[in-house]
Amino acid sequence: MPRNKPIINQKINIMEAEKITKWNLTTEAIYKNVMLFAIAGMVSALFSIIPMMGWLVNIANVCVAAGYIAFFIRLKDMQLLVNEADAPFAKYLCNGVLIHILAIMLRFIPAIGWILGPLAIIVSCVFMLLGYNGLKKSETFAGKEGMKMLFIAMIIGIVGGVFGIIPVVGTIIAGICFIVEFVLVLLGWKKVAEPVAE
Repeated sequence: MPRNKPIINQKINIMEAEKITKWNLTTEAIYKNVMLFAIAGMVSALFSIIPMMGWLVNIANVCVAAGYIAFFIRLKDMQLLVNEADAPFAKYLCNGVLIHILAIMLRFIPAIGWILGPLAIIVSCVFMLLGYNGLKKSETFAGKEGMKMLFIAMIIGIVGGVFGIIPVVGTIIAGICFIVEFVLVLLGWKKVAEPVAE
């Protein structure tokens, strides 16, 4: 019976190596998706401050939505790779991203989109905040250092969503908040995507 132990240990090591490879590929793909929606989001936030630039904001928002959809798909892959204890927080994160996609769609609704969009963004940021908060405290999540930065980004996103409800002045403050948020999201996920050594 003891002779089988090295074989079992070898199988466990192979499984771990395969999981690490998948993790590195998944987080790298997530970061690429983040780059798409973060850069488009910064462009959208910047042009939302400038009058008569609504058409550019709409184009940027389409790119943000596409980036978030791809981001959501990759997050679902990441959710399958995390430790069992981290799974609920990864689920919060996925739900938050799904609501954020909905928030972008709501902005296109005439008359009420200007208030429904920011409200949905606040809800999405709260969900993501819960996810990032749990993962930044995790003892088993590989990218928890990046989660600390992402946690701060979501707080700024909530502040931006609140100001986004206020016409004119609120739009300017919200735009600045969203630019800062997207910069932090980009930096945070870059940290998460740092390869884990096998």
